[in-house]
Amino acid sequence: MSLTVGCHASDLEETSRFAEWLLELGEVKLGGDNDGNAIIDIPYDLLIGDSSDPISDLIDFVYPALLENFNDISYFQKRAILASLNEVVKDINDRFLSLFPGE
Repeated sequence: MSLTVGCHASDLEETSRFAEWLLELGEVKLGGDNDGNAIIDIPYDLLIGDSSDPISDLIDFVYPALLENFNDISYFQKRAILASLNEVVKDINDRFLSLFPGE
């Protein structure tokens, strides 16, 4: 529901489909009946293709023009990267923080 706040009417249907997909993913409803292992179709626009540096590509996709907006709180309120493992979160955070000027 929070994905639709401030959403333009033209984007509402796409945002609603994404929210429904995300909810089904979280409730383990995707991939059919399974024993904990399932194949899930991820929407093409969410995939990172062949990349030599997928973390940088992910950061660039979710946070375009980062250095121009890093002082704008609302810029960060509208974006997030979710990861399933703390190790991945640490890798993303370390890379993300290294992009900012200063210490």
